[in-house]
Amino acid sequence: METLRTTINREYAARFLGVALLFVAFAGWFVYDGKIGYPRENARTAPVAERLAARTAAEKIPAADWVNTAKTGVAPLTEAFRAAGMEPPAKLSDTFNSWVSAGDPRMNDVEATRAAMLTPPHSEEDIRAQFVSAAIGLLAALALAGLVAWRWGTALALDGEALTVSRFGRARRFPLAALRGVDDSQWAKRGILRLRFEGGAVTLDAWHHAGVRPMAERLLASAPKTV
Repeated sequence: METLRTTINREYAARFLGVALLFVAFAGWFVYDGKIGYPRENARTAPVAERLAARTAAEKIPAADWVNTAKTGVAPLTEAFRAAGMEPPAKLSDTFNSWVSAGDPRMNDVEATRAAMLTPPHSEEDIRAQFVSAAIGLLAALALAGLVAWRWGTALALDGEALTVSRFGRARRFPLAALRGVDDSQWAKRGILRLRFEGGAVTLDAWHHAGVRPMAERLLASAPKTV
Protein backbone atom coordinates (compact mmCIF):
# COMPACT_ATOMS: atom_id res chain seq x y z
CA MET A 1 0.00 0.00 0.00
CA GLU A 2 1.23 3.46 -0.91
CA THR A 3 2.59 5.51 1.98
CA LEU A 4 0.83 8.85 2.32
CA ARG A 5 2.82 11.77 3.68
CA THR A 6 2.08 15.33 4.75
CA THR A 7 3.98 18.55 4.30
CA ILE A 8 3.28 21.98 5.72
CA ASN A 9 0.42 23.78 4.01
CA ARG A 10 2.09 26.59 2.04
CA GLU A 11 -0.97 28.83 2.20
CA TYR A 12 -1.09 28.49 5.99
CA ALA A 13 2.63 29.22 6.27
CA ALA A 14 2.46 32.19 3.89
CA ARG A 15 -0.45 33.77 5.72
CA PHE A 16 1.03 33.37 9.19
CA LEU A 17 4.50 34.49 8.15
CA GLY A 18 2.94 37.43 6.30
CA VAL A 19 1.17 38.54 9.46
CA ALA A 20 4.41 38.00 11.41
CA LEU A 21 6.24 40.32 8.99
CA LEU A 22 3.47 42.88 9.40
CA PHE A 23 3.99 42.79 13.17
CA VAL A 24 7.73 43.26 12.63
CA ALA A 25 7.01 46.29 10.43
CA PHE A 26 4.73 47.74 13.10
CA ALA A 27 7.41 47.14 15.70
CA GLY A 28 9.95 48.96 13.55
CA TRP A 29 7.58 51.90 13.17
CA PHE A 30 7.02 52.04 16.94
CA VAL A 31 10.77 51.96 17.60
CA TYR A 32 11.31 54.73 15.05
CA ASP A 33 8.68 56.92 16.72
CA GLY A 34 10.04 56.25 20.19
CA LYS A 35 13.70 56.69 19.24
CA ILE A 36 13.54 59.34 16.53
CA GLY A 37 10.09 60.60 15.57
CA TYR A 38 8.68 61.68 18.92
CA PRO A 39 11.92 63.21 20.31
CA ARG A 40 12.48 65.02 17.02
CA GLU A 41 8.98 66.52 17.09
CA ASN A 42 9.42 67.54 20.73
CA ALA A 43 12.72 69.26 19.92
CA ARG A 44 11.35 70.95 16.81
CA THR A 45 8.27 72.42 18.49
CA ALA A 46 9.94 73.40 21.78
CA PRO A 47 11.46 76.76 20.67
CA VAL A 48 8.17 77.90 19.12
CA ALA A 49 6.15 76.74 22.12
CA GLU A 50 8.51 78.54 24.49
CA ARG A 51 8.15 81.81 22.57
CA LEU A 52 4.36 81.50 22.54
CA ALA A 53 4.32 80.62 26.24
CA ALA A 54 6.30 83.79 26.99
CA ARG A 55 3.92 85.82 24.83
CA THR A 56 0.96 84.20 26.59
CA ALA A 57 2.27 85.34 29.97
CA ALA A 58 3.31 88.82 28.80
CA GLU A 59 0.11 89.63 26.89
CA LYS A 60 -2.26 87.60 29.09
CA ILE A 61 -3.58 85.53 26.17
CA PRO A 62 -5.83 82.65 27.31
CA ALA A 63 -6.38 79.41 25.40
CA ALA A 64 -9.79 80.62 24.20
CA ASP A 65 -8.09 83.44 22.29
CA TRP A 66 -5.36 81.23 20.86
CA VAL A 67 -7.94 79.01 19.10
CA ASN A 68 -10.47 81.73 18.26
CA THR A 69 -11.02 81.83 14.48
CA ALA A 70 -13.52 84.70 14.46
CA LYS A 71 -11.10 87.36 13.15
CA THR A 72 -9.23 85.72 10.28
CA GLY A 73 -10.78 82.27 10.01
CA VAL A 74 -7.51 80.75 11.21
CA ALA A 75 -6.65 80.27 14.87
CA PRO A 76 -3.77 82.48 16.10
CA LEU A 77 -2.14 79.32 17.44
CA THR A 78 -2.11 77.83 13.96
CA GLU A 79 -0.83 81.05 12.40
CA ALA A 80 2.01 81.30 14.92
CA PHE A 81 3.25 77.77 14.27
CA ARG A 82 2.83 78.08 10.50
CA ALA A 83 4.97 81.21 10.59
CA ALA A 84 7.70 78.96 12.02
CA GLY A 85 7.18 76.44 9.21
CA MET A 86 5.10 73.82 10.99
CA GLU A 87 1.61 72.93 12.12
CA PRO A 88 0.77 73.26 15.81
CA PRO A 89 1.06 70.01 17.79
CA ALA A 90 -2.27 68.18 17.54
CA LYS A 91 -2.18 67.51 21.28
CA LEU A 92 -1.96 71.24 22.05
CA SER A 93 -4.73 72.24 19.63
CA ASP A 94 -6.95 69.44 20.85
CA THR A 95 -6.38 70.46 24.47
CA PHE A 96 -7.32 74.09 23.89
CA ASN A 97 -10.32 73.23 21.73
CA SER A 98 -11.57 70.70 24.26
CA TRP A 99 -11.37 73.32 27.01
CA VAL A 100 -13.41 75.74 24.93
CA SER A 101 -16.02 73.23 23.78
CA ALA A 102 -16.49 71.91 27.33
CA GLY A 103 -16.57 75.37 28.91
CA ASP A 104 -13.60 74.41 31.05
CA PRO A 105 -12.43 77.33 33.25
CA ARG A 106 -8.88 76.69 32.09
CA MET A 107 -9.76 78.19 28.71
CA ASN A 108 -9.52 81.63 30.33
CA ASP A 109 -6.66 80.78 32.69
CA VAL A 110 -3.44 82.30 31.37
CA GLU A 111 -1.18 80.19 33.59
CA ALA A 112 -2.90 76.97 32.54
CA THR A 113 -2.52 78.06 28.92
CA ARG A 114 1.20 78.79 29.39
CA ALA A 115 1.77 75.45 31.11
CA ALA A 116 0.03 73.62 28.27
CA MET A 117 2.23 75.47 25.76
CA LEU A 118 5.34 74.22 27.55
CA THR A 119 4.16 70.60 27.69
CA PRO A 120 5.95 68.54 25.01
CA PRO A 121 3.68 67.00 22.34
CA HIS A 122 4.95 63.57 23.38
CA SER A 123 5.59 62.80 27.03
CA GLU A 124 8.13 60.33 28.38
CA GLU A 125 5.22 57.97 28.95
CA ASP A 126 4.21 58.29 25.28
CA ILE A 127 7.75 57.44 24.23
CA ARG A 128 7.95 54.45 26.57
CA ALA A 129 4.61 53.23 25.21
CA GLN A 130 6.12 53.07 21.72
CA PHE A 131 8.85 50.71 22.91
CA VAL A 132 6.34 48.60 24.82
CA SER A 133 4.19 48.37 21.67
CA ALA A 134 7.27 47.40 19.66
CA ALA A 135 8.08 44.63 22.13
CA ILE A 136 4.52 43.32 21.95
CA GLY A 137 4.66 43.36 18.15
CA LEU A 138 7.93 41.43 18.10
CA LEU A 139 6.61 38.87 20.58
CA ALA A 140 3.52 38.38 18.43
CA ALA A 141 5.72 37.93 15.35
CA LEU A 142 7.88 35.39 17.16
CA ALA A 143 4.80 33.50 18.34
CA LEU A 144 3.41 33.26 14.82
CA ALA A 145 6.77 32.25 13.38
CA GLY A 146 7.11 29.68 16.15
CA LEU A 147 3.76 28.15 15.27
CA VAL A 148 4.78 27.86 11.63
CA ALA A 149 8.11 26.32 12.64
CA TRP A 150 6.30 23.80 14.83
CA ARG A 151 4.01 22.79 11.96
CA TRP A 152 6.94 22.68 9.56
CA GLY A 153 8.82 20.36 11.91
CA THR A 154 5.83 18.04 12.24
CA ALA A 155 5.11 15.46 9.55
CA LEU A 156 2.79 12.47 9.32
CA ALA A 157 3.11 9.28 7.29
CA LEU A 158 0.42 6.64 6.85
CA ASP A 159 1.22 3.20 5.49
CA GLY A 160 -0.75 -0.02 5.65
CA GLU A 161 0.26 -0.70 9.23
CA ALA A 162 0.63 2.51 11.18
CA LEU A 163 0.42 6.28 11.35
CA THR A 164 3.80 7.77 12.12
CA VAL A 165 4.07 11.25 13.63
CA SER A 166 7.51 12.86 13.34
CA ARG A 167 8.50 16.05 15.13
CA PHE A 168 11.94 17.44 14.40
CA GLY A 169 13.41 14.02 13.74
CA ARG A 170 11.71 12.19 16.61
CA ALA A 171 9.11 9.74 15.37
CA ARG A 172 6.25 8.00 17.16
CA ARG A 173 4.41 5.14 15.52
CA PHE A 174 0.70 4.48 16.11
CA PRO A 175 -0.34 1.03 14.83
CA LEU A 176 -3.62 1.07 12.95
CA ALA A 177 -4.63 -2.07 14.83
CA ALA A 178 -4.63 0.08 17.98
CA LEU A 179 -7.00 2.69 16.50
CA ARG A 180 -10.07 2.79 18.71
CA GLY A 181 -12.05 5.66 17.28
CA VAL A 182 -12.21 8.64 14.95
CA ASP A 183 -13.95 11.90 15.74
CA ASP A 184 -14.94 13.46 12.41
CA SER A 185 -17.41 16.02 13.82
CA GLN A 186 -15.19 18.91 12.59
CA TRP A 187 -13.91 17.30 9.44
CA ALA A 188 -16.46 18.61 6.93
CA LYS A 189 -16.32 22.26 8.11
CA ARG A 190 -12.81 22.69 9.43
CA GLY A 191 -10.76 19.80 8.07
CA ILE A 192 -9.93 18.52 11.55
CA LEU A 193 -9.90 14.80 12.31
CA ARG A 194 -9.17 13.42 15.76
CA LEU A 195 -7.84 9.88 16.10
CA ARG A 196 -7.85 7.90 19.33
CA PHE A 197 -5.29 5.13 19.66
CA GLU A 198 -4.58 2.85 22.58
CA GLY A 199 -1.31 4.69 23.12
CA GLY A 200 -2.56 8.24 22.68
CA ALA A 201 -4.37 10.67 20.39
CA VAL A 202 -3.44 12.31 17.09
CA THR A 203 -5.12 15.29 15.43
CA LEU A 204 -5.01 15.74 11.67
CA ASP A 205 -5.57 19.31 10.48
CA ALA A 206 -5.87 20.00 6.76
CA TRP A 207 -5.23 23.73 7.32
CA HIS A 208 -1.83 23.13 8.86
CA HIS A 209 -0.65 20.31 6.62
CA ALA A 210 -1.06 19.45 2.95
CA GLY A 211 -1.70 15.79 2.23
CA VAL A 212 -4.03 15.30 5.20
CA ARG A 213 -7.20 14.80 3.12
CA PRO A 214 -6.22 11.60 1.26
CA MET A 215 -4.83 10.29 4.55
CA ALA A 216 -8.11 11.08 6.32
CA GLU A 217 -10.16 9.44 3.58
CA ARG A 218 -8.25 6.22 4.01
CA LEU A 219 -8.68 6.29 7.78
CA LEU A 220 -12.39 7.15 7.63
CA ALA A 221 -13.05 4.30 5.25
CA SER A 222 -11.86 1.67 7.72
CA ALA A 223 -11.87 3.09 11.24
CA PRO A 224 -14.63 3.01 13.89
CA LYS A 225 -16.16 6.44 14.52
CA THR A 226 -16.68 8.16 17.85
CA VAL A 227 -18.04 11.55 18.87
